[in-house]
Amino acid sequence: MRIVFDLTPIYDHLTGIERYNINITREIIKHHPENEYILLFKNEVHKEFKNIVSMKNVRNICISRCNKLLFIQIRLLKVLNKLNADYYVFLSFTSPVLFKKPRIINAIHDLTCWDCSESIPTKMKHYYRYTYKEAVKRSWKIVTVSKFSQKRICEQYHLNPQKVPVIYDGLTDIFKEPPHNNPELKSKYSLPDSYMLSLSTLEPRKNLQLLIKAYKEMVEEGHNLPDLVLAGRQGWKLDEVFGDISDKVKKRIHFTGFIDDNDLAQIYREADLFVFPSKYEGFGLPVIEAMSQGTIVVSSNAASLPEVAGDAGVLFKSGNKNDLKTAITKAMNLSKEDKTRRVEVGKKISNSFVWADEAEKLYKIMSSPQK
Repeated sequence: MRIVFDLTPIYDHLTGIERYNINITREIIKHHPENEYILLFKNEVHKEFKNIVSMKNVRNICISRCNKLLFIQIRLLKVLNKLNADYYVFLSFTSPVLFKKPRIINAIHDLTCWDCSESIPTKMKHYYRYTYKEAVKRSWKIVTVSKFSQKRICEQYHLNPQKVPVIYDGLTDIFKEPPHNNPELKSKYSLPDSYMLSLSTLEPRKNLQLLIKAYKEMVEEGHNLPDLVLAGRQGWKLDEVFGDISDKVKKRIHFTGFIDDNDLAQIYREADLFVFPSKYEGFGLPVIEAMSQGTIVVSSNAASLPEVAGDAGVLFKSGNKNDLKTAITKAMNLSKEDKTRRVEVGKKISNSFVWADEAEKLYKIMSSPQK
């Protein structure tokens, strides 16, 4: 088979959808060298693929960068139309709307543009609604990352679940390596000695404002809590995320910015607690990352999160501040036996999400005779 993978969306500060694209693509190429692969990059070969592109069965095409919309819908389209392949795979964002060749596989990670549209800019909402509708028309398969997202996509676009296979995210190798501690880590990110952690892109859908309000009230009520660390790259509508924070509480809230991949495991592992108040997630990768390091997780019960956290997480009703405060209190005061049980269950759940296994699911779909 000849397979084209669109890797143009990946960049240095990787989020979940870019990591998904990188790992699924890499695992398929690694385990199936009998095929020919064409990898599309923006400007230059990405560092994650430097070794892969030297393989005899791999060809790369670097496309010059320009305005994002023009790049996807015109420049990328022009290159794609010149390629002949058995499959065209888009695992970060959907294919150009005018791309009409057979056997297109598009990933739709979630339906934020429909289910949580108030959390994204209006132009983005309409753009994704349109491009998803067009992708559904032209795709051979729509890949998604959870049973929750599969159900919503099928409901929204009136699809048979067989057209929307679930290919989960996986746990990256850095979370499986033997623990190692960088003594410079706390000074690098200005971390306090003890902290509860929340890690995500800092934008409204992650509902950090709810966590900040709950934390503020708990501090003022005299709860014995560690400081709060908010980690992640900046997104949009940041004024709405941060809101008004008093000086008393502000001193106990720390913003780290983007965390380097090599530091993530230790950041999770050294947290007293991981809190994920998101309003909506297609998968919720930080939850399994935190659980893999033996950290207790407090998570909202929104969307796919109960599916991912399972019995390991302490769940609260999404958007309910008082329920979040109760969940944090419960998690901070777990008995030794309950904490041990949740840690063991969390590690088992997180280790069940394996990139090689998920990539193989996708490859078997491509190798099947179904139409």
